[in-house]
Amino acid sequence: MRVSLFLMLLLMNSLTRTLVAAEVEPASIQIKEQTWWVGQQVPFTVQLRAPGSFSGAAVFSLPEIPRVVIIKTGSPVVSSEEIEGKTWFVQTHDFALFSQQSGTVTIPESTVRFSHKDGFTGPVHDQSAQVPAAQVKIERPPGNSAQDFLVTTGSFKLKERWDPQPGSAAQGAVFQRTISQEADQVTGMALAPPPEAVPAGVRLYLGQPTVSDKTERGAFIGTRVDTLTYQLQEAGTWTLPAIRYQWWDPEKKAFGSQTLPAVTFEVQGTAVPVTDVPAEASPKSIYIRLAVLGTCLVVMYWQRRRIRNGLRWIGQHWNSPERVAARKLLAGCRANDPHATQRAWQIWLNCRGADASISPELKAAVQELQSTLYGVNQSAGWQGARLAAAFRANRRTDKKSGRKKQSALPALNPK
Repeated sequence: MRVSLFLMLLLMNSLTRTLVAAEVEPASIQIKEQTWWVGQQVPFTVQLRAPGSFSGAAVFSLPEIPRVVIIKTGSPVVSSEEIEGKTWFVQTHDFALFSQQSGTVTIPESTVRFSHKDGFTGPVHDQSAQVPAAQVKIERPPGNSAQDFLVTTGSFKLKERWDPQPGSAAQGAVFQRTISQEADQVTGMALAPPPEAVPAGVRLYLGQPTVSDKTERGAFIGTRVDTLTYQLQEAGTWTLPAIRYQWWDPEKKAFGSQTLPAVTFEVQGTAVPVTDVPAEASPKSIYIRLAVLGTCLVVMYWQRRRIRNGLRWIGQHWNSPERVAARKLLAGCRANDPHATQRAWQIWLNCRGADASISPELKAAVQELQSTLYGVNQSAGWQGARLAAAFRANRRTDKKSGRKKQSALPALNPK
């Protein structure tokens, strides 16, 4: 009887521990409850809990929110806590949110995958958990329009560099302009892109921006460097308008601004050189050309089957779904059509599948497209030059890395 009672108590104790373990949330989110400003860094943390030590790195599927950027900051911190007499390992991850929309912004539920042991030893267990949804209140400063891009920071630095210095120039001359932004407590991805409006006689080539973040003694500093190349295509007097950058200081509760001055070019026309009229071909050269043409036609007829198969393969390769989607994406960027570009991007991404290699610059450009497409300003004013440049650079990187694609045709000599 005593043995049965002892076994029953052990069973009840084990069941109690199991119920307690089941009530422990494997993932939780904490955001400071206060009103934040548009463009301001909103820090929040995600805590992971496991009954044993963590193994490897956690993988977060960050949610996509229109006109909102979420980035992971710093390195995770591991600690422990006692819950109902049992020790749990806790891994804390820091994130930052930057929103261009005001009101109540909802961070939807997302998935995190991590691995842990039972205690300090034993096999590694893979676990998937859901990070709960959360909300944050975002306020827009008075006098700021919902369509304006706003940076919220206590320190903003802006500078530009020209090569060569603007002034009088000949038709066809090229000038390169570098605009650098630096802001405290702001990610480089949340800094404003330069305007793309130019006069009719000037053509703008917008380079791929360089965006970076650095942490220095607890300070979070974001930078963005844009390279703009202007080609003076027509003679005349052309003026690039001034560029005004504005930010909001949350401590002073006041706007700050800095303006890059307007630039004027005096473009001198160039004379068109007169070319000599080519002399008439001699009869001998005509006979040689006809003979070469006839030989080519005979060879083409003799090898017509191979040529036909080769042309068919080239057509299939050139018109593969991935290449067609890429061409449609670039065409949408040229037309500044966000809807067509988004459709082509989704098709291209599906064609690439799990092996898709996406650079941070391309990811930022796509996020800008989706933010513009689904944000409050809808499709007004979206320019596809940045996404096109990032997409071309990403494809060039893929080619240089030597990523092997599976051939659409079977091997010629399978073993």
